Amino acid sequence: MTYARPEFLVGIPLAVLVFVLAVTLQWRRGRRLVAAYGGRDAAIRLLGRDLTPFPAVRLIVAATAAAALVLAASEPAPEDTPPPPPPTPIDLMIAVDVSHSMTASDTDGARIERARALIEGLVEEGVADRVALSIFADWPFGLVPLTDDGDVITFFAPWVTPDLVGTRDQGTSLPIALGYARAQWDRRARDDARRIVLIVSDGELHEGRAEVLDSVAAVGDDGFEIWTAGIGTAGGAPLFLSGSDGAPLLFDGTQVTAGYDEELLREIATQGRGSFHDVSSESGLRSLIEELSRDMPATDGTEEQERSLTFWLLAAALLFVALESILDSAVRSRLRRPKPTRGRTDVTSGSRRRRAA
Repeated sequence: MTYARPEFLVGIPLAVLVFVLAVTLQWRRGRRLVAAYGGRDAAIRLLGRDLTPFPAVRLIVAATAAAALVLAASEPAPEDTPPPPPPTPIDLMIAVDVSHSMTASDTDGARIERARALIEGLVEEGVADRVALSIFADWPFGLVPLTDDGDVITFFAPWVTPDLVGTRDQGTSLPIALGYARAQWDRRARDDARRIVLIVSDGELHEGRAEVLDSVAAVGDDGFEIWTAGIGTAGGAPLFLSGSDGAPLLFDGTQVTAGYDEELLREIATQGRGSFHDVSSESGLRSLIEELSRDMPATDGTEEQERSLTFWLLAAALLFVALESILDSAVRSRLRRPKPTRGRTDVTSGSRRRRAA
């Protein structure tokens, strides 16, 4: 146990002594009153209580109240423990797929809308010390370099849209996006950071599976973790031409359907020593945020424990003071006031009868 004001502890014996002297002097004064009133029985009839026994219970209660008050004033706290090591800072590079397939509406809103909701949730929860934001399709485009200002990321989140890539959107190239994310970190590198690249995509990629996984392994060997956030459904959804008021997107006369390759996204996360989450639903989004939040520092409850201990000491002191007041009052004595004996009643009644005669 430690104390914020240990100098007050020396006052415990003094406070106890003061209360002991106060109770003892009151008891001695009570005995003098008993003698002045003509004895114990007369004092009981006049005062309603017996002042002759030594108030040992009151003395113990008063001394305990004094000790509790001084202890509370010294502000005790639990013994200091070594602080936990500081959490590893996280640098999070968010890369969002904005290829045309991300305009599909097989989730709660369009897929790209779910991606924007994820970005806002990550910033709001503060899961990383620094965040970078980029978009990619067949080529990457940086929106925000690594920054510790979450408001900047939130400001640019509405710009996460396929319209930015225009006619150059010929598919989704993950190796290029990973290389760009690594370059973003290299420009503002720090050795003590945990480096996470979060790929937000439906998994419909330009390259073959082997080429994608090889690029993931190369980035992972440089100390990066590759996480994936999948958006889409197994059944997919039809695609429409941008700005055409609902004209279908056709290939060889057949409407193009946006797919969803969850298996590939899981493989990417496994290969990159990261984690996969399907963020098509709100529960999946929360799951990703919670897992990224595990390294956030816990709230220090030491100050709350100190306040709690001081509060209970003060409460105990007040309780003992109230109990001492009850013991000192006439309520307890009146409840135990001795009743007059039968002989005294007979004598009093006889004298009254003699006067009447």
